[in-house]
Amino acid sequence: MAATTSTRFHLRKTFAIAAAATSLFLFSGCSDDGDAATATSNTVAVRSADTEANTGRYRAGTYTAEGTYTNPGGTSEVTVELTLDDAGTITAATVTPEATGGNSLQFQTQFAGGISDEVVGKSIDDLDVSKVSGSSLTSGGFNQAVDKIRAEASV
Repeated sequence: MAATTSTRFHLRKTFAIAAAATSLFLFSGCSDDGDAATATSNTVAVRSADTEANTGRYRAGTYTAEGTYTNPGGTSEVTVELTLDDAGTITAATVTPEATGGNSLQFQTQFAGGISDEVVGKSIDDLDVSKVSGSSLTSGGFNQAVDKIRAEASV
């Protein structure tokens, strides 16, 4: 089963990267539908928490959840896939943009391109993302999905 999960993860990751890159180039000039960001720096806020007792609190594996957030153009959705070890440490992260165009797709794609660098190696218990690659609103959907994954992966 580990080989199947690993193979499936790598195929999903490859597809997500290709889709994100293609989307970024194709839709970067689309009209504004909201989700405007105010800065271009990456920011991840980490809640202070005692993580020394994390070992064994989670079922290691790959988990997928959807999260929604509100932007000036309405409601948007992102799909988040996290791979966790049994201590709750994130070993891989993928965000799949679900927006259909405009600035929402552009900012979701930017967020997806930078999220792995921001969260891999961190504990899921300490995670509270506020902005990635200039996208501040997408983090609301990401954090909602992380909450769902945290609940699903807990033992």
